[in-house]
Amino acid sequence: MDALRKLQHEFLGYLLDDADLGIVGRIESSPQRSAGQRMAFYGNAYRLRLKEALTTDYERLHSYLGDDLFETLMQHYIESYPSHHPSLRYFGQHMVELVERLEPFNQLPEVAEIARVEQAFANSFDAADCQCVSLDQLAQLDPAAWATLTLRFHGAVQLLPQQHNSFQIWRALANEEAPPQKTTSDTTWLIWRQDLVSRYRALKSAELTALTIAMSAGSFADLCAALLEYFSEQDTPHKAVGYLQQWINDQMVCELN
Repeated sequence: MDALRKLQHEFLGYLLDDADLGIVGRIESSPQRSAGQRMAFYGNAYRLRLKEALTTDYERLHSYLGDDLFETLMQHYIESYPSHHPSLRYFGQHMVELVERLEPFNQLPEVAEIARVEQAFANSFDAADCQCVSLDQLAQLDPAAWATLTLRFHGAVQLLPQQHNSFQIWRALANEEAPPQKTTSDTTWLIWRQDLVSRYRALKSAELTALTIAMSAGSFADLCAALLEYFSEQDTPHKAVGYLQQWINDQMVCELN
């Protein structure tokens, strides 16, 4: 078993770090290929599989950058972030980190934002499911419990702030349309999953404030106090309840505490 473990370690070292730890010398040549060629075949196939995973995870980013730039990006990614997880699902998780520091991508802020959009949808799709709260459960709350009420949200719920129109660029690419020119657009997008389908919408300031507080385990009283900046004292409770009802209808809330 020790010999097998050593052989496996050497093989992984060759694939992950391109390091020949003696593995080539322990591989037999064939009439068609030398040992080095046979190992290179596995190494190339492995890198192609990694590129396939990145292309799948960042399909719209690929469309935006084009084949040549995206190929350059993938080469840098594979060299900078070797795969150390048994699932390829997590291989591309450092893409935003890379494009924010690597030229010329760090000169194009929309690139990181498009990558964030693609990551957010992947995370939304993969988030563990939960038994969502119903409006009937909300209606059955003891009136005395409302002030201290807090919410636990579905893991698919995410807030995605953007400083450019990168979401519109992503959406155009997803619809196989020509993307708009980059513009400044300070918008926060809400991404969640409803009926097993990922959804999204832009948030207005009042709902963003309410949702940020609710997702940070703030109480319903905290939420109402913050909404006084946007609505009258009379309208605030109705607005707050309306947001809560919408979040529940959208299957965003897993628990009332």
